Amino acid sequence: MTNNEIIFETVRSSFTPAQLADLVNATFTADQLNARRAGVKITVAEGSDETPESVFNAMLAAETFHTFAEWKRMGYSVKKGQHAALVCNLWKYTDKPGKAAREAAAAAGEDAPESDPHFYMAKAHLFHALQVDKISK
Repeated sequence: MTNNEIIFETVRSSFTPAQLADLVNATFTADQLNARRAGVKITVAEGSDETPESVFNAMLAAETFHTFAEWKRMGYSVKKGQHAALVCNLWKYTDKPGKAAREAAAAAGEDAPESDPHFYMAKAHLFHALQVDKISK
């Protein structure tokens, strides 16, 4: 799963359809919602208790959750006193050798490699768009 898929599934499992609808309506204007709705076609399996509207709301809501570092990179700051709305494990990239690579090199009597690019799962704290303010310069 990609990080976006992980966030989408976490959002779907953490909020009710009514809560997702409230988040989406508070974040997007009616024109933005209509434009996005016109651009996607959502189908659900027969017999599923989900509706296309609930999947659409989860999809839009998931796009509005980011880490503290990502909000900062985009020019926003998390409002004082806000706590993460979601906590989940996301993929993180590093080029440093992992513990297993260092131990394998030590067992072979070699120096640890200088770089060992790989991804690993790390706990991420996600904040919603309503929890941040644009940084004024």
